Amino acid sequence: MSFLRWLSRLIFGLLALLCIAVGVYFAVDNPETISPRFGGYQMFSGSVGFWLIGFLLLGALLGFLASLLPYYTERRRVGRLERQLLRTERELQTVRRQVSGE
Repeated sequence: MSFLRWLSRLIFGLLALLCIAVGVYFAVDNPETISPRFGGYQMFSGSVGFWLIGFLLLGALLGFLASLLPYYTERRRVGRLERQLLRTERELQTVRRQVSGE
């Protein structure tokens, strides 16, 4: 593994630990208990920090899933183009055999 790859993984790991530490500090520093309503339903009681971090994680997960849609669309397009290329190559081989056989 190259030094730059190792260094980038180390920095990413430290950044992740820092984010976790800030989240824990935020949750501990906001001990007030709330019971939010979401979609007309009363949710269970929890601290302000817990709910904010929970909804932040939920939003990040939904954003990640939404970002996968273009990826799968392009994969389907690539598969379709590869099949079309194979058909075209077979047709080209058929035409070459016909021309050389004459």
